Amino acid sequence: MLDTLGEDAAAKAIDKAVNEALASGKIKSQSAGKMGMSTSEVGDFVASLIK
Repeated sequence: MLDTLGEDAAAKAIDKAVNEALASGKIKSQSAGKMGMSTSEVGDFVASLIK
C-alpha cells in the first residue's frame, strides 16, 4: 500500500525486513498460532529489522 501512496523507499524497507524475518528461522511457521511468537512480537521483530 505504501508504494501506491508514493512511499517506495518505505515499502521496500518493510518488504526487505519481512523477508529477512522469514529467512532468519526465528519465525517457526507462517501459520497463525504456530509462529512461536505473538503477533506483537513478530511486529516488533520485523520493525527491528527496518534500517
